[in-house]
Amino acid sequence: MAVEKKGVIMKIKLYLNLFSLGALIAVAMSGCADDKFTQNDNNIPKGNGIVFGANASYSGGSQSRTEYGEYVTDGTGKKISQKIKWLKTDKVDIYSPASPTLTKVEYGITKVNENENQNQAYLLALGDGLQWDRTASTQDFYAIYPSKESMSNEAVKKVVSFDNGVLKGYVPVNQQHTITKGGTTGWTATPNMDYLYMAAVQKGYSIPATDAQDNGVSLHFVPLTTTLELTIEGPTEAPIASINVFANNGENIAGYFSCDLTKASTTSESNSNLNCDYEQSATVRDMISISGYYDDNGTQKPLELATGESITFNVFLLPHTDLTNISVRVAGFNTASKTMSLAGVTLYPHQKTCVKLKAPQIAKDGVNNWITGMEDKVLISQLSIPGTANSFSSNYSGTDAEYYKAQTASFEQQWNAGIRCFELRCPNNDSGTSLDGVQLQCNRENLGITFGQAVDMIWNKVQNSGEFAMIMPAFESNAGRDWRVTDFAEDLNQFFADHSGYKYVTYGRELTVGDARGSLMFIARITSEEDGGLKLPPPGQGVFIDQWGSLKDNWARRGYPVDNWGTNDNFGNSMENFMITDNTTDRYGNPNSNFDPSKMPIKGAVDYIHNTTRKGGSTGTAYIQDWARVVKETKNFKLYEAWGREGNGNWYPPYYDYYIDHTQFVYWKESLSEKQTDIWSTFELAIDDNNNQQGSTFYINCLDGYYVDEKVELSFKPFIGGRTDSYRNQDWDNINYPYGNGGVAGNIDAFAHDINNWFYNEILKYGTSNIYGPMNIVILDRVYEDGGGSYLPSVIINNNYRFPLITIDDVQGLSDSDASYTSGGNVIE
Repeated sequence: MAVEKKGVIMKIKLYLNLFSLGALIAVAMSGCADDKFTQNDNNIPKGNGIVFGANASYSGGSQSRTEYGEYVTDGTGKKISQKIKWLKTDKVDIYSPASPTLTKVEYGITKVNENENQNQAYLLALGDGLQWDRTASTQDFYAIYPSKESMSNEAVKKVVSFDNGVLKGYVPVNQQHTITKGGTTGWTATPNMDYLYMAAVQKGYSIPATDAQDNGVSLHFVPLTTTLELTIEGPTEAPIASINVFANNGENIAGYFSCDLTKASTTSESNSNLNCDYEQSATVRDMISISGYYDDNGTQKPLELATGESITFNVFLLPHTDLTNISVRVAGFNTASKTMSLAGVTLYPHQKTCVKLKAPQIAKDGVNNWITGMEDKVLISQLSIPGTANSFSSNYSGTDAEYYKAQTASFEQQWNAGIRCFELRCPNNDSGTSLDGVQLQCNRENLGITFGQAVDMIWNKVQNSGEFAMIMPAFESNAGRDWRVTDFAEDLNQFFADHSGYKYVTYGRELTVGDARGSLMFIARITSEEDGGLKLPPPGQGVFIDQWGSLKDNWARRGYPVDNWGTNDNFGNSMENFMITDNTTDRYGNPNSNFDPSKMPIKGAVDYIHNTTRKGGSTGTAYIQDWARVVKETKNFKLYEAWGREGNGNWYPPYYDYYIDHTQFVYWKESLSEKQTDIWSTFELAIDDNNNQQGSTFYINCLDGYYVDEKVELSFKPFIGGRTDSYRNQDWDNINYPYGNGGVAGNIDAFAHDINNWFYNEILKYGTSNIYGPMNIVILDRVYEDGGGSYLPSVIINNNYRFPLITIDDVQGLSDSDASYTSGGNVIE
């Protein structure tokens, strides 16, 4: 990767020259003396077998358990070694093939003396220990830190093993550090020490006599992984969202590796002879990612360094070869990134290299062109893409903006923050054949910008660039749906035909980043559940998603045993029936003794799979979590309601008539927790499915929505339509209840604040103990608001650098990857 500022390179080179290459690389940071361990028999716990003494040293970095100690320097101040201190919670696995009973045992650390040097300790078996082979004169021992069962990352633990003296380890792309404010440099970053992987080999150890006092075995642990100690010095101009270390030549620096300890000599501070191999893969593993977020009294915030402050990260890499041509990318928060080449630096296997960098100056209003840096072969299904609902609604000028306005940031701000999916809401063109001149709307009011103008703005950003954009045309109508739905699809196709100068691309399972660069990708939401089996023409470009339209509740899709909306024919099986007819008063306002909230329908399994049609007519499916109307707490909301005339002893379903003053209540059950569960389930499904099946389903996770609010009648009005004429002299046998405007408004502002903060914090917590995976599209409201709204785009984008990215080579079976491949039904195909 090219360096973006020559001045930055000069400062790096100046630092290198000042200290000389040897000083920077802390070559062979050898450890403490390998003192033989001895212990009296009466101090050895009975039944625990052989006791081991352990010490460790090198040049590396660690986290919550094993800790780095002080550096050892020579007379010139050059770092020559670093002690590694043991903690009481540390555990190792020790293998001895000649042990008569168990051959592999987990051992825990016990300090000799709390006041003594913490890098020396006893290793005592946690159960029955290894035993001496009394049939021989010598015995071999092989040890690995950490023990498999003590690893903190469950996902990594599943792929690690230590059998017959062979370690199969895994270095993850995502390496979370715990960042805290304080320390001598102003900030401290503590990594997960599990990824250091230390080994100890003791071959040909003389078996002591049964009455010998010298009954212990000395083990000297040396690090296996390569370590880059990266210090970033302030000040920062824009907060730091993430740091990435790249191998510019595409060399794998993360992923699987193996070390056969049985082929190594006895380890000491100066000689390990540990040769490790790594597995080739089509998966992109040429990067390591570190989050720049820290906890500030319960809120996760991006890192900011003041003048004189610095922070040091320890980055663990595969130990298979000398690494040169390394770059460091620093990503600003909701802005651009800067990449710096570590010219002249070599990272040696099993050793630590220390490098200092001045924080790059990243303007707060820079453009986050995050797709440009992606490798061409990466599949689109592997990406996490932040998007916005009603993307141009910041133009809305109504006084009730908190109830209708999904965005407060302009399109330009959204683009700069890295948003790459945009929803354009508008009606069909009643007077023409194309959507080109149709006004985008919010609260079904014109926004002063047409569909064609908005697409042009997006196209001007992507054409001839390394980026791409997704556009979601969404049908909105204040005049009904009927024939207008089909007309909208036809008008959209005409728009495609009239704009052949755009570069279009259609999502597919094998679509790569390289294929999509400089293109527009259309994913249209036109039909809704209430449109029934309405047949649309095939899309001229992109994808049409079926029945993802105007309903704000999606009761049936959410798993409730009711119909998605109430009609004259199905009113008894609608949620409206439970929410209105059986509520706390009857039709005259008298208490209804029959109402029982516990009899409300219970949520079951969700069904968020939607049918799709691609350009050319092929079909598939997409998984879309989307229901907008959310209730923060259970409540009965007053509503004026009129009833039909009684006939045959029965009352017809209600319709709304504001000329008749019968006060009713609408019962709304709390659903914020339900929305959170659905969001998180979709997040995890997207990760699992795309890791394992590589794009067999594309996910759209909609965080947009609003609260039901007593100040906004439309927020709690059921979706069944109303009539404003008198109920007298009607044809009751043929009465219809058309769809109304229930649910078209709500408290967007409060909901966006709550849901964005919740999802933001959940994602960051999730990352401390899991390997990340693709989120696909995440649709957001209020992306530039304080708190989670401003943080989420950056967090979603940085997720693209936190897991091994599957490439087209893997789909086509050219080589293996970190994710197992299983063929499945195509998504938007």
